[in-house]
Amino acid sequence: MKKIFLLPAIVLLLSCTNEAEKEKTKLRIDNLEADLNDLKIENDSLEKELRLLKSRNPIVFTEDFDTMQNPETFIVTSLERNAQLIPKESVLGGTMRFIDTEILNQRFIWAAYEDGHIAGEAIFQYKLNKADSIDFKLVSKIRD
Repeated sequence: MKKIFLLPAIVLLLSCTNEAEKEKTKLRIDNLEADLNDLKIENDSLEKELRLLKSRNPIVFTEDFDTMQNPETFIVTSLERNAQLIPKESVLGGTMRFIDTEILNQRFIWAAYEDGHIAGEAIFQYKLNKADSIDFKLVSKIRD
């Protein structure tokens, strides 16, 4: 007789435990679906950024630069050799130097500079002269 009452009690207990496990599993699935949705949004954003970066057109230089193998390198190297163009004086015995550059288009280049203590940014206009060297002219200091 005891066995008859014990069997339904065990079945009821197992079904309650099974329901709790189902609820935990459902909650875990919901959390994973939310994480997946967040990752999809992040992935879409990164794909858009990658497409934007790939779509940037290379700089089209004037025909003056046609004879040069790599005009970008020539322009950047020429600017880096002309540290006297930096619109700030170094302090505490430092030496001003260009630390980063980006050619904006066929006429302008952006450059960041520093001496280890002070830093700034500037935009320079550049032009190839007759002697196959680059002339630079400070257009704007962006930041001191």
